[in-house]
Amino acid sequence: MRTQRLVEKSVNIVHRFARDLRPTLLDDLGLIPALHSFMKGFTKRTGLRIRFTAFRGVEQLSNSKRTVLYRVAQSALANVAQHAHATRVNVSIRKSPDAVRMEIRDNGAGFEVERVLFAKRHKRLGLLGMRERVEMVGGSFAIESSPGKGATIRAVIPVNNGVRVQT
Repeated sequence: MRTQRLVEKSVNIVHRFARDLRPTLLDDLGLIPALHSFMKGFTKRTGLRIRFTAFRGVEQLSNSKRTVLYRVAQSALANVAQHAHATRVNVSIRKSPDAVRMEIRDNGAGFEVERVLFAKRHKRLGLLGMRERVEMVGGSFAIESSPGKGATIRAVIPVNNGVRVQT
């Protein structure tokens, strides 16, 4: 009986983990509703205030690119909650001429970017994972921060060839 409960609990954890990685809401309703839902739950869990703005045209990106934006937002917010001691975060998704630009800016403690990027492996996996995801879809990734000044994460994802993103 106890073994069965452990198996059921493990299966539930795996299902929750899979949903967090790629929620069905992302496929069913799109990136903006999926991020709204994630941020609402995140605020409830952490108390962190998030201001979110996005343009509708982001939904025209491919599934893989929308998933990258979702995962970067998720990872960046997890980092803010765990390390930044912030009270507010602004998440914006805007159109630029041939790309979609996501910026996540917090009012937290900030950090020395070079020191963190070259720190022991386990301390930088979140940042490197975000960069790798963005670069896998042909995008660029940048981090700006300094102690006491908060941090800004930028992901710029190119628009699909031949697809015009509407505002």
